[in-house]
Amino acid sequence: MASPPSPAWTGRVIHVWPGGRCQLITPTRYAWTAAPGNLRPATDAERAAYDAQVHEIQRERAALYRQLRGGARS
Repeated sequence: MASPPSPAWTGRVIHVWPGGRCQLITPTRYAWTAAPGNLRPATDAERAAYDAQVHEIQRERAALYRQLRGGARS
């Protein structure tokens, strides 16, 4: 089996259409569509990196919200 083009796995599958075309979502919530031949299962390391990036984005967003709420009281 041939390797798909890079980046092969940059998001989580959120929808699969008949025929195998998939919609994926990145950690930053950008959705994109991939053809069936351009996908492969993620490795454990890729899944961990994706989860870490999502966690970091959520942490940064929460810190910003806290900062904005604190600034509103000033």
